[in-house]
Amino acid sequence: MSNIDQPAADAFAPLTLRQKFQLLPFRLFEPFAVFFGALFSTEGRSWRRAKHLAELRYNFGRKWEVQTLKSYLGTTTAQAYEAWALATGQEALTDDLAEGARIHWIGPRHNTENDRVLLYFHGGGFVVPGHAGFFSFLKALQDDVKNTVGDIGIAFLNYSLAPEAPFPTQVRQANAAITYLLERGIAPSHIIVAGSSAGGNLTLGLGAHLLHPLASIPAPPALSEPLAGALLDSPWATFNTYALSHKRNDALDMVPSSAYAFLAQQIGPGITPELRDYVEPGTAPASWWEGLDRVYGRVLVTAGENEALFDQIIDLKGKLELHVRDTSTFVEPGGVHMNAMDAFWAGEGRSDQEFHKMVSWISETFKA
Repeated sequence: MSNIDQPAADAFAPLTLRQKFQLLPFRLFEPFAVFFGALFSTEGRSWRRAKHLAELRYNFGRKWEVQTLKSYLGTTTAQAYEAWALATGQEALTDDLAEGARIHWIGPRHNTENDRVLLYFHGGGFVVPGHAGFFSFLKALQDDVKNTVGDIGIAFLNYSLAPEAPFPTQVRQANAAITYLLERGIAPSHIIVAGSSAGGNLTLGLGAHLLHPLASIPAPPALSEPLAGALLDSPWATFNTYALSHKRNDALDMVPSSAYAFLAQQIGPGITPELRDYVEPGTAPASWWEGLDRVYGRVLVTAGENEALFDQIIDLKGKLELHVRDTSTFVEPGGVHMNAMDAFWAGEGRSDQEFHKMVSWISETFKA
């Protein structure tokens, strides 16, 4: 099987005895590091949220070998979805797509004409799989939007991870997902594309492919009208760590700047000049996005005040709003990377303003 159709992983290799031994000091020191890290992260947070933030910082801050990281995590996106569905009493519904991709449905399947669907791309630097925090976050979005506009479907794209699946595999699979939904008769104006972190990057990568079709991957579908909108949650759209917010917020965010550099190394090899603006949309010139309003009818960009990517996200928003008039931004005061989702991961869902902004924006978009 070639890299271009490398399917999403069914399982990661278990840790070897050698890897377990190497990780032993890391695991033994973790309770102490997390406790003292949480002590300095409690301002404006509960102890549970502060402890969760400290755990993430400790784990993201380690210098990982990528295969050891995946074995340490142990659970693929598909396995995490099955476990979450079982734990929450949801029916696990998965559709196999072209290009080795899959869609996991949050709640009932919505893939027929007149359905409204949010197509979601998860974060994780294109390296880390999806997890229960994402699924719980999306189910809450679905439930709260239902109170305003009725049922919506949420299609969670299980894309192949780097470095085994090099870029532009992920854009190929995002393109397969949007094609799948449109071929089932769902109107473009009934589809929102959303993504967190690397998923926000992929949302823009898909938009770039719809604007400037890449010859090396299947052609994008022809849109009879713009897609309803794009929701960019803490988009990781620039791989360098030169922005002042990387220094200003390095000790405050859940993801230290060193982790972004590590993740960029996994997706970066083999990127040609032709691919650069698709894989790193934040560095593309503003003119690259001319006509984006023919792809996404409106755009919401969210960020945490204390995230390392903050300055780069605001710079990206400035480029997008030149071409999509209905572009808005929400900044969570004191928030970190993917703040709304992280609240669910920490067990404190719906506690952040950002989540409620997303609910209102999705509801307004589907009402239009």
